[in-house]
Amino acid sequence: MGPSRPVVVAYADHASEIGGAEISLQLLLRHLDTRLYRPLLLHSRGAPWVNAIGTEEALRAAIFSPESGVFRPQRGKIKASLIANFGLLLRAISPVVASCRALRLYRPVLVHTNTLKCHLLIGLAARLCRLPLIWHLRDIVREPQAAALLSRAAKFLRPTIIAISKAVAAQVADLGLPVRVIYNGVPLEDFRPGPPPAGLRESLGLPPWARILICVARLTPWKGHEKLLRAMPLILSREPTARLIVVGAVAFWSEGYVEELQSLASELGISHAVVWAGHRADVPDLLRLAEVFVLPSKDEPFGRAILEAMATGKPVVAGRTGGVPEICPDGEAGYLVDPDSPQEIADATLALLSDPDRARQMGEKGFLRAQELFDAATTAAQVQNLYHEVLSGKIV
Repeated sequence: MGPSRPVVVAYADHASEIGGAEISLQLLLRHLDTRLYRPLLLHSRGAPWVNAIGTEEALRAAIFSPESGVFRPQRGKIKASLIANFGLLLRAISPVVASCRALRLYRPVLVHTNTLKCHLLIGLAARLCRLPLIWHLRDIVREPQAAALLSRAAKFLRPTIIAISKAVAAQVADLGLPVRVIYNGVPLEDFRPGPPPAGLRESLGLPPWARILICVARLTPWKGHEKLLRAMPLILSREPTARLIVVGAVAFWSEGYVEELQSLASELGISHAVVWAGHRADVPDLLRLAEVFVLPSKDEPFGRAILEAMATGKPVVAGRTGGVPEICPDGEAGYLVDPDSPQEIADATLALLSDPDRARQMGEKGFLRAQELFDAATTAAQVQNLYHEVLSGKIV
């Protein structure tokens, strides 16, 4: 008897732009055992990140419209009750119906949702089609009304939940649902220590004597760029050769934020010391160029960029909130600080710049930790083990 055909697993992600959730999904699908599982991707029409999902076997159904109001970021507060969101629910009918059609056409054995809105809407489609549901929970939801809505939906839909950190898992711990913590992984073959390519420093306008700091993150307020800029005058007062590379594009819900940050840099008198690199495809090389990675984000659910820096052998300065202490314990691969304190950010950064041996040791420890715990292939294997438990009835 020949091998059985792989079963279909549906993955739902509505994003029209690529972010950390979409990168994680790409890596999961790249390492999926296609002898066992064939992915069906339920995605937004025209989303460019879908073309790089990494597996030719994937089925695709463009069921979300980026123009649909239901998938636009909410600028006002989300109501906790479904009745109060009646208008939003009306706009949600179309993607739910389209999802049901796709699920009935391709007949997956389970549905794996990758974003908050998909947890609710495509989770409803999974329930209507009587399919097991897995939520990949990647956010710390602090807004009370949104958190209440998420809890009510979880109690109704009864998903199995993957949390990307213990900090994320804590917000659903009292719902009586199966929750598995599975950390994100990175492609370790892409992020590894080594010299930067020739000419990279010069292409960024950085002199050979510059002590280079780097921050890699989407430009949105909670990532802490403002506090990092306010720390720069303190850093420059003691290390005037310090230069900061800011890598990342503005989030689509934060239009104009880059101009605000650049204006702040001008007001602080540090424009000469900041390079605004924008979105870059050569992040591993940029990390190799830098001495210290700094990301004072607040309530960071996980910290993929922090992990990428560790995998590249760089010491880290990061906020001590959210899931970051799980990824980068304080004093091991770097220093954790109060993300609201420019003084702490500056002190920790200067401690690393002033002690190259200590910085090198922390970078080496971070590299070893990344190699041991955060390989993308290991993450995919853990997710597939969970699929087996759900489909075999071990988790109900």
